Amino acid sequence: MDISFERQLIKMIEPLYKKGRNGDWDHILRMVKLCRYLLEHEKADEDIVLPAAYLHDLGWTAIDFSDFNQASPRVKTDSSSFIQHMEQGAVIAGTILSEFKYDTNKIKEIQSIIKVHDLPEIVFKMNNISATLVVEADRLDRYGKTGLARFKTMFGADKLSGQYWEEARQLRIDGLKEWFRTKTAINLSKKLAAEMGLFD
Repeated sequence: MDISFERQLIKMIEPLYKKGRNGDWDHILRMVKLCRYLLEHEKADEDIVLPAAYLHDLGWTAIDFSDFNQASPRVKTDSSSFIQHMEQGAVIAGTILSEFKYDTNKIKEIQSIIKVHDLPEIVFKMNNISATLVVEADRLDRYGKTGLARFKTMFGADKLSGQYWEEARQLRIDGLKEWFRTKTAINLSKKLAAEMGLFD
């Protein structure tokens, strides 16, 4: 991805993310780093993967997500804001990339990824390695010490114990089999899961 474009994109979106959910901008930066790591080992289009990583969660800045925060881990995907943030994110991404006169076909592909990025089962059916890496990097940020820190920032330290955490923990254990397809992401997810004490 062109470095000048990347700098301008960051300048535009950082203030937007900081108006949204707690910790989302830090999540974006980690996710981009994870995408770069995956791109070193898996063949995908970085001009799709990296912009999608930067833009994928902008939808949260445009909606009320209180229903998502209040839901327990297993039913968060049933909240109306869960779908809305993907739909709104795709629209916002299209607007931003069009302002930069980004390639029209790439804009459409990035939007198609953002619109379903939190639905791995749908993304993997797309048979699109760029889309797969976006999902894998997003899910990888739920693991490791930084994954725990993000969880605490988003939902509160009190949610790191009891039934709420047990549900979240089990989702991450199940996710090791469901959320990753590339060899690189599978190996890294296991390492990060161990780092966060997921099997203790």
